[in-house]
Amino acid sequence: MLKSYGKKILKNGLILLTVPIETAASVTISFFVKAGSRYEDKRINGLSHFLEHLHFKGSKKYPTAKKLSETVDSIGGEFNANTGKEHTQYYIRAASQHLPLIFDVLSDMMQNPLFDERELEREKGVIIEEINMYKDNPQIHVESLFEQTMWPNSALGRDIAGTAEVIRSIKRQDILDYRQRFYQPANMIAAMSGNFDQALTAKMIEAHWDKLLTKKGFTFEKLQSKQTAPALSVENKGTEQAHMIVGFPAYGYGDKRNYALQILAAILGGGMSSRLFLKIRERQGLAYYVACSLNNYLGTGNFLVRAGLKVSAAPKALDMILEELQLVVENGVTKKELAKAKEYLKGKLALSTEDPHEKMDWYLGQEAFIGKIKMIEEVFALLDAVTSEDVDRVAKEIIHNNRLNLALIGPFSDKSIFEKKLKL
Repeated sequence: MLKSYGKKILKNGLILLTVPIETAASVTISFFVKAGSRYEDKRINGLSHFLEHLHFKGSKKYPTAKKLSETVDSIGGEFNANTGKEHTQYYIRAASQHLPLIFDVLSDMMQNPLFDERELEREKGVIIEEINMYKDNPQIHVESLFEQTMWPNSALGRDIAGTAEVIRSIKRQDILDYRQRFYQPANMIAAMSGNFDQALTAKMIEAHWDKLLTKKGFTFEKLQSKQTAPALSVENKGTEQAHMIVGFPAYGYGDKRNYALQILAAILGGGMSSRLFLKIRERQGLAYYVACSLNNYLGTGNFLVRAGLKVSAAPKALDMILEELQLVVENGVTKKELAKAKEYLKGKLALSTEDPHEKMDWYLGQEAFIGKIKMIEEVFALLDAVTSEDVDRVAKEIIHNNRLNLALIGPFSDKSIFEKKLKL
């Protein structure tokens, strides 16, 4: 099987990952740091995301946010970044002929940020407004509430953006200390996707990055406790729609059982012909959206059902979700459902990797968190190898009442009805 990517490790530990796509007219370059909010202690919760913003506020060669944005805008490029619980990623995408320029811009942003004190204080206000924006969007905020419920008093359970109080308290030295600890070549991946000269790319990386020193020791807080009773969080908010997540702890990155769990998620809530979509939206009209998915982290994960519901229908919808979860544990899945779910997942993966940026991210995630990259065809084969017995087994392993977590946002001043349904 021919590889559709290249990988090289520099002597300082920086990984260069290349995903050539000769038919593309553009190139995307990304620097991926293997650290996010899970790597913060409570005192600086939100710093990873704050630091992401600050890298766009000026560097040695491009000393202001205006100069950076003008440089990228002048070639019609796009640049942005994102922060997760276990990563921070920066990228620029532009027409292929502009690769040397966007490489220079992104490398200078990463290596020589200014962190001007005035910009730092000004950006605190921007971050706090972003926190407020997410809190005002219950469809997004409910997932943070869910993970706080599942992993209380843990870095993994804390919100990626932190709190306004913590952001206001962060000092420039906190930024410098964190960056010095985690923004090391051995903790980073440089990735490129699209139409580019691979030899030129390797030369540019070596010239700009190979001589940087590095150190190791990038650790995060391990989860200490295991859930032994159902947990509930209800945020009483005056919304027109209730947003609910029901979920359970699941498997971490690289666990082979994830293939069977993906199939289970597809059967229950993957697409408009899935069990829960048909049952709750199409037949009862209780929800606008209902879906099932899983998240992987290092050493753990979660399996969840999410729904946007009529406020008055939230108790009934919860009953129906719990009922369907119990039915799949007791009765398993059919051969027809199994075959359909496999093709659904393979189709979604094939479509997603048509986009150069998404294809790069697919390889990046595997390299960063598993350490080994599987080709799309290998993943297809692994999905095809899953049996209905495998799916039944993971359903029984994951879905237990004493490990159930419910997060709910809506106008619910009395949460006792939900407590009763979870037998709290």
